[in-house]
Amino acid sequence: MQESILHECEPMPKNGCYIEGYQSASDTKRTWQLCVYHEATEEDLEESHYLENVGDQVWQATLEINHCPYCGHELTEMKISTEQPDFSHHDFRSW
Repeated sequence: MQESILHECEPMPKNGCYIEGYQSASDTKRTWQLCVYHEATEEDLEESHYLENVGDQVWQATLEINHCPYCGHELTEMKISTEQPDFSHHDFRSW
């Protein structure tokens, strides 16, 4: 089972992004990700029949991070070990 927690700070925007830390029971290292997303507007619903409601996620991008890009707080003592951090992008406007 994965445990997750949110990082919250004053400079971070209230909408459009969040920072979440994951840690599995078998792992001692917590992985932190910056998640940036766009929620559907009426215009988005008209452009894509896959979106159903205002507020549905249109797209989401995640990036593994060590520090908060908004306040600079170090989130983990263990540095990302790979030369290129994990990242993903999902577009929910089509399949």
